[in-house]
Amino acid sequence: MASAIATPSRPPAELYIGGAGDEASRLVLSYAEARRQQVRGKRDVHYLPHWKITAAQRLAVELAGEGQPLALIGHSWGADTVLRAAKALVAQAFLVGADPVAKPLTRLTARDDRPASAVRVVHVDAAPSAYDRSDLVKAAGFITGGGVPRAFQQAETRIDTELNHWNFRGMMQARGPDGQSAEDWLAAFPDLLLSQTAG
Repeated sequence: MASAIATPSRPPAELYIGGAGDEASRLVLSYAEARRQQVRGKRDVHYLPHWKITAAQRLAVELAGEGQPLALIGHSWGADTVLRAAKALVAQAFLVGADPVAKPLTRLTARDDRPASAVRVVHVDAAPSAYDRSDLVKAAGFITGGGVPRAFQQAETRIDTELNHWNFRGMMQARGPDGQSAEDWLAAFPDLLLSQTAG
């Protein structure tokens, strides 16, 4: 008897989108590179900077079109690009925003609402007790962009941390009220997407 849940033809894919200046700071890039080594042969891991919106949309559509369960993970302005990429999808996707910040144009054109493809949204928020330069950069982004994108404000899962804005790795590993971290959600997301597709 055949299973009601389809088996993906390709391994799950994770697409990481870095925030402003990530190509220099390598906060998300280095995480994605380490992740690629960690899950080699089990998952495909990709990285793009936040300003490559069209490339992110094309890659997301390509990966999902090949039957790969897809997770889109963005830091700061990278989370804004995650929403743009997810809006180009027909297939369902899992979204993570690590201290997400809306870009000015996105908020003005209401492109920061929840994409129809999003089966689950995780928002990791950083609110440190002691601010550093990265938090000032985030504050400037909030003022110009209008704050947290709506899709992440309405996330099913919110993980609050006292980390500084630069600490992407810490945000991915921080545990929420249910004991689950963004990394834990990433480990489970293919089953979540497959169960939604089967239902």
